[in-house]
Amino acid sequence: MLAKRLNHLQRQLETIASFPTGTTSAGYPYLSKDAWRLLRDEVPILFRYGGEVLALAKELAAQTSTKPLQVEEAMAVVKQVVFTAAITAPPDLWLLRNVLSAFAILGLGQRLLAGEALVPSRTCVAGKPLDSQVLATHLEFLQGRGYVEKYDDGFRIAGHPKVQQVFSQASPRPRGLPASTVAWWTKVFRNQSLAPAEQALLEQMGCDIPTRKHALQNHWIASPEEVELGFRLLPVVLGLRAAEKTEELKKGVALQSGQWSTQYPQLEQAAGSILQAAGWVTKEDGGLRVTELGARGFERGPGPFGIIETYHAYLDQGVALLQQGTADVWVERGNNVGASQDANRRAFERANDALDQFCRDTGFQYRVFVEHAVGRGEATRIRFQRSGDQNICYFGADLEDAAIDAAQQEQARGVLPPNMQFVRHADIGCPEILADALEQAGVSKEASVMMVGNGFHEVRKQDFESMTAVFRGYQEMGMVLLFTEENALSMEDLRNTAWNTYHAGFKFVHDLSGQVLRPGVARSPYRSGHLMRAAWEECAQAAGYVRADTYCSRTRTIYPYPTKDGHNPAVSRNHFFVPQQLAKKLGLA
Repeated sequence: MLAKRLNHLQRQLETIASFPTGTTSAGYPYLSKDAWRLLRDEVPILFRYGGEVLALAKELAAQTSTKPLQVEEAMAVVKQVVFTAAITAPPDLWLLRNVLSAFAILGLGQRLLAGEALVPSRTCVAGKPLDSQVLATHLEFLQGRGYVEKYDDGFRIAGHPKVQQVFSQASPRPRGLPASTVAWWTKVFRNQSLAPAEQALLEQMGCDIPTRKHALQNHWIASPEEVELGFRLLPVVLGLRAAEKTEELKKGVALQSGQWSTQYPQLEQAAGSILQAAGWVTKEDGGLRVTELGARGFERGPGPFGIIETYHAYLDQGVALLQQGTADVWVERGNNVGASQDANRRAFERANDALDQFCRDTGFQYRVFVEHAVGRGEATRIRFQRSGDQNICYFGADLEDAAIDAAQQEQARGVLPPNMQFVRHADIGCPEILADALEQAGVSKEASVMMVGNGFHEVRKQDFESMTAVFRGYQEMGMVLLFTEENALSMEDLRNTAWNTYHAGFKFVHDLSGQVLRPGVARSPYRSGHLMRAAWEECAQAAGYVRADTYCSRTRTIYPYPTKDGHNPAVSRNHFFVPQQLAKKLGLA
């Protein structure tokens, strides 16, 4: 069976390698559109299949004798797509399992299976209407993952047989099992005590792990087994990260019994079974060894995993939210400050690089450095390491006490500047809070810089006018503004790029919590009939900021092939805006 599966996968990769390839201006290889479609739809890349594809791609690139550069480029893209899916798929699958649980309890999955169209504005359960906005948010997430289709104002089940299997096998979570078991796994890996019921439920998660039994597919949507495995995998990885055990796992190390937990050997074994089913570890000499796929996952996964898992309170109350709305739920960021730090580290490196270059090019000198949505102060750590604190006043601002507390702990360790001051209860949507704090501290707001990592989308109930007003507040303070934001993607892009981003889940949790994602740059507001919000740059420029294009940057684009119309948005963008008056002074306007 294994040999047959590997032969099938090898033939698919050989076909992909037969299509022409190319190289971007930045030196990255790309596929043809036809090769991408074959890779996306017909090559299974999730979990252990991804590991097999990686091994075969490496072998094919090494052994080919005809068109070696073309084959090498094609397999490099395959490798990157597999690595990406190892990071982007588990958060979506974890969400899917929880959404399907709520749908099963309310009978919505059965109604979709029966052919009914669910119209959010008039869907009732037991004679009572569901919350239309929350239901629409859930159905759009299922649409983005290929399980339902939009028809006028309603949604119907998609026609693929795998979709029928997913809804047919969907069931409520086992009694007593929360949406997320990260806190329980963290206790296991820290050798802290669990309640007997918690221990029993975690043991159950390590037993009878469902796995796909064949590699044939003609659509990228996840199978019931993949949904369940993603639900079990994500909490284990985040538990290991919270217990600070992932650093060595990035290196592909060998693991022996008792290395993760001496108090709960049976749960250590359960965690190993989940990771093995996912292809992140393999058995070796009586222990386990982290695979190439697992090493990549442990290196890059905790950030995106943790950002999505932060919203577990919404999933815990999934049924109640569908029935009553989201008014009584709030996310505590403090539980996952480390995840945000992991996710934003590279973006803050690029932002600080851009600031340094801007100062060299223009002669601009700043005396105040502010990190808003501060978390653990990653942007400040980088700046302090480069510039010290002799001529700079540092400030960290955040809405939540837990984030400020974490930053102060970093300051006590000597990681952040000793002169750094903190502004508590600072809503980033209220610039006057920061302005008052700077005034009370006796520092000039002019010649100041503010860095933000994925913070502006947290401004609640924002529209174009209100977001423009927020930016105007910072612009009138004279602040050079550098911020990173994940780009909002259209439904068309979410589906066409499959597992090449984690934006379907990112959109779901932020829509559910009332936060607002926007495209990075201005474009036609319509994509596939879906009205897109105004871009971040449109709001900032309307507020009087000048976009300093030379110092902006972006991460990779979502399509691994060149599109005919040039539409290929980036996963995220690093924005650089200069107040209008300063821009004129520096000759940038």
